Amino acid sequence: MRLIDTHTHLAGKGYSDILEQVLIRAGQAGVDRWVTIGTNLEDSAAGIELSHQYSGMYCSVGVHPHEACKQAKGWLEELRHLAQNQKVSAIGEVGLDYYYELSDKDSQKQVFTEQLALAGETALPVVVHCRDAIEDCLGILDEWGRDDVPIVFHCFSGGTSEAKLLIERGYFVSFTGVLTFGSARETQKAAQYVPLEMTMLETDCPYLSPEPQRNIRPNEPALLIHIAEKLAQLRGENVEEIAEVTGQNSRLFFGID
Repeated sequence: MRLIDTHTHLAGKGYSDILEQVLIRAGQAGVDRWVTIGTNLEDSAAGIELSHQYSGMYCSVGVHPHEACKQAKGWLEELRHLAQNQKVSAIGEVGLDYYYELSDKDSQKQVFTEQLALAGETALPVVVHCRDAIEDCLGILDEWGRDDVPIVFHCFSGGTSEAKLLIERGYFVSFTGVLTFGSARETQKAAQYVPLEMTMLETDCPYLSPEPQRNIRPNEPALLIHIAEKLAQLRGENVEEIAEVTGQNSRLFFGID
């Protein structure tokens, strides 16, 4: 059984001194492919560098909605240059976050829209961050209208009605350690609703360590097994099937060997 962690932040400074041990533990737990996700230009460049160092590492490049208002002139050209690197597997994470609103909504929408255009140019799939902004997020995607570019909504924590909107559009849904939380009843129902062939798994490490190891900081890919086991329990399926199907989804989406 092999699992793929489709959303990590392993290029972050918090892993610089422990990354080797983290990846060894991941491999021992059956997680031997990882995607490290870009949140700004510096982070995206670091992810590319890391992906060249480890054969099982893949990366995305993008500007997170929190960073939208910080972008200087020429940022999109720099991102376009990064996206041309052969190790880049997606544009992301991009989208809208109205929960924290660390960038104003207009800046978020503009940066999101411009990065979707870049995804269309490069034919790279898109990793979407959406928090408390589903209506505007889907509105921008609907207006973009590119149903030939794969899209995943990462760190899904909504309910079945929200999941239905994504599935109707052909989007993938990715679950984190939130799925294991006792308070996440609606998200657990959504995980039962979403077709397995539209499902991916992620840790979003260093955040959201899953039960029963929620006290572990930082989170790490080795703990992905707990998310897979919870999904198997919810769906009444075996964890090997969960790993096989979500793994195949992830390989096709990100172009993983």
